[in-house]
Amino acid sequence: MRRLALLAVVALVSLPLFAQNTDIESLSGLQFNLGNPGARSLAMGGAFLGLADDASAAEANPAGLTILRKPEISIEGRNFMQDQVLTTSGTFPNLVRTPFANYSDRIQLSFASIVAPLGEHFTIGGYFHEPLNNSGGGAVLPTRNNLTGELETDVPEAFFSPLRPTPISRQECLDIANQTGDPQNCLRVGLKPFVTAVDIKEQTFGIAGAWKISNFSIGATARYQRFNETSFTFRLDDNFNFDSTSVQATSGAAKFSPRDEHDVTFAGGIKWAPLEKLSIGAVYKQGATFNAPVFESVAPNLANFTPVAESKFHFPDVFGAGISFRPIPVLTLNLDAVRVKYSNLTDNFISTIGELQPISSNFQIDDITEMHFGAEYFFSTKIPIALRGGYWKDPAHALAWRGPLNTSETIAAGILFPEGKDQSHWSVGGGLAWPKFQIDAAYDSSEFFKVGSLSFVTRF
Repeated sequence: MRRLALLAVVALVSLPLFAQNTDIESLSGLQFNLGNPGARSLAMGGAFLGLADDASAAEANPAGLTILRKPEISIEGRNFMQDQVLTTSGTFPNLVRTPFANYSDRIQLSFASIVAPLGEHFTIGGYFHEPLNNSGGGAVLPTRNNLTGELETDVPEAFFSPLRPTPISRQECLDIANQTGDPQNCLRVGLKPFVTAVDIKEQTFGIAGAWKISNFSIGATARYQRFNETSFTFRLDDNFNFDSTSVQATSGAAKFSPRDEHDVTFAGGIKWAPLEKLSIGAVYKQGATFNAPVFESVAPNLANFTPVAESKFHFPDVFGAGISFRPIPVLTLNLDAVRVKYSNLTDNFISTIGELQPISSNFQIDDITEMHFGAEYFFSTKIPIALRGGYWKDPAHALAWRGPLNTSETIAAGILFPEGKDQSHWSVGGGLAWPKFQIDAAYDSSEFFKVGSLSFVTRF
């Protein structure tokens, strides 16, 4: 039977991110988030576009930099864990999805910036931002009883018949074969066992400037972005011998040698404060594009990789708007709406399975709108103490197969790329503020994504 395991896809999000433009298992089921930097923003559910009143605005909304009247330096460290969800067993459509942890291997420097006002109306800043730096993997393998060797859990499977070319139950399939007297009228689609892993990093170096006229500010950022990604899948045959390997890596060489890819993008923002207690902001961020070809080797020459697809990652463009309202001096309420064009990740999508190439447009990711809510309350103590909380809804944005389910290849695509799942994020945090120094901490949690953050700010 033909190779039935499809190759699957990302997204970095994030941040992130994430990038889903070819079908490799190591990237299947990943959903990256594209949140703002800074523990303060994270604690308020990422709702910051209308407020944007510290040095992290250089990335979040550069127009907000004009509110800073003194030079300011900010750094942030983050540690996170994200689950990659793979289809591991079951019979279509009753499939079992299992999370495998992808994580940052340490508390890493995720953001650093320096901002300085030039006169009363102009502010400049430079910053570093690392929204993605994680690695992980998973396996889809049959499991057997350690004592008896009996098969307990098989790889994901589906049954269909040429007479009824849609997935049916195993019993229905056997009944059709018995009624027609032809065993070929009952076909099983079983994925090949595989082991998969991904290592991905994205870094941004930005220069931002903002100009203020009365109660209106406009800002812009030029961003040099660097991306490094290696994802691979080892497939096994029925005897658990290595059968083939697929790799996607940021390299242009026929024999892959992972290296950084680069792009320059731009972002712009506006902020309007018609009242002392009210401000409104909006931002646009251009998504970067990186080369990331796909390579494959087949037994017995598993060390001989050949290029099979010249794919590219187009990170999503982002549009957002937010409002910040201060009903009393010690309480701030924030609301953001963010539109993320995750469909950019399927620009020039290439399937490495020849039968699916003519209908590769059936691999789809929806554009989504995120709603972020957050609040900050300051206690008027000798050293002001801030408490923060937030909530945001992250609609599903993993790659999904939305085409017909009438061949072994398309059914396998449906098994590996089912519809994703929305996630609800809750966040909490707090901080201490001195005249020249500030420290903030935050924690954001959802079913498949958890992140902790610690930020430091000093002012001159």
